[in-house]
Amino acid sequence: RQQYSNIQDFGGEVVAVSFEPMKRVSQLAFQLQLPFPVLSDPERKTYETYDLGSGSWRRIFSPGTVWAYLKHFALEGDDHQSSDWKQLGGDFILDANGFVTFEHHSTAPHNRPQVGQLVSLLGMAQEPGTSET
Repeated sequence: RQQYSNIQDFGGEVVAVSFEPMKRVSQLAFQLQLPFPVLSDPERKTYETYDLGSGSWRRIFSPGTVWAYLKHFALEGDDHQSSDWKQLGGDFILDANGFVTFEHHSTAPHNRPQVGQLVSLLGMAQEPGTSET
C-alpha cells in the first residue's frame, strides 16, 4: 500500500489474489484500505497456474510465521477457522505481454520479497539495455 504510487510510476500495477471467499477478501481490502484490486480465487486456479503449493506444518508454524500470525490476530481478531494454513503464496512481476519476468515462490507464509526489492526490479526493467534473467 505504501509503495503503490512508486509501482505505478514504473508502469506497474498490483493485483492480489486470495483463496479466501469474496466476503472475507472484501473485508480485508476495506480494513487495510488497499488501493489495488484483491481477487478471490477459492478454486485456486491462479495458485495452480503459478505452481504455488502447500507447505509442511513445520514450516508453516516456524517462529517467524507464528510471530506474524500473533501480530495479525492481535490487531485484526479475524476468524480463520476455515482457512487453509498450509497454502503458500508467491510474488510475480509480469511484463505488458503477460510474461513472467520475476517470480518468488514462498517457502513459508512469512517468506516474501521486500516490496522495495520488487519496486527496484520494476525500475530496472524500465532502464534501456537492462534485462532480468
